[in-house]
Amino acid sequence: MTFRLHTFSRSVLIVALVFCGTSCATFKKHKKEVPSPERDVQPAVAVRPGPLRVGTVTLVNEAERFVLIDTGLGGVPAIGMALKTFTGEESSGVVTVGNVNRRPFIVADVVQGAPKKGDGVFQ
Repeated sequence: MTFRLHTFSRSVLIVALVFCGTSCATFKKHKKEVPSPERDVQPAVAVRPGPLRVGTVTLVNEAERFVLIDTGLGGVPAIGMALKTFTGEESSGVVTVGNVNRRPFIVADVVQGAPKKGDGVFQ
């Protein structure tokens, strides 16, 4: 009988240690972290806006040096505003917005370079 009681006591002790060990580990996992002011502060980063896409060159009149720009659903730039045209990643010219516009198209005079049909137009 002592052998059985001794084995039983040993089993209860092992089970108690297992539960105690897991509860301590569980307690540490669920411990609430207090945020530190230094860690939560984000450094100020200056965000510089990129060029704003105005539209696409849909027609080029080389003889009279003007282009027709499709602005789509975007706004119409102010008359006299200088815009840059790009073929892919390379600048292809500079144009200024004229006073003729029929939504969604605007006419712009070529100031520099040689814009091509399909070029992107940016402010």
